[in-house]
Amino acid sequence: MAALFSYHFARRGRLLALAALLALLVAACGRYGPLEPPPDPNAPPKPANPNGLGSLSKPSIPPIKAPNQPFFLDFLLK
Repeated sequence: MAALFSYHFARRGRLLALAALLALLVAACGRYGPLEPPPDPNAPPKPANPNGLGSLSKPSIPPIKAPNQPFFLDFLLK
């Protein structure tokens, strides 16, 4: 009975350690480097765009070109 209890305790401990390791790995995702300071409230405002649209203008995005080689999951689309 004691061996069965220690087996379950060890298994639970491994699962807890794996969960903690996974949480640390996920928490480490993001940008590398120091924190950025907040913007200076006394800084001069940014100049306006000459076209007058501000941030509403559309960015120039190149068209998407299909690859020449087949993908291994293409059979699902046919």
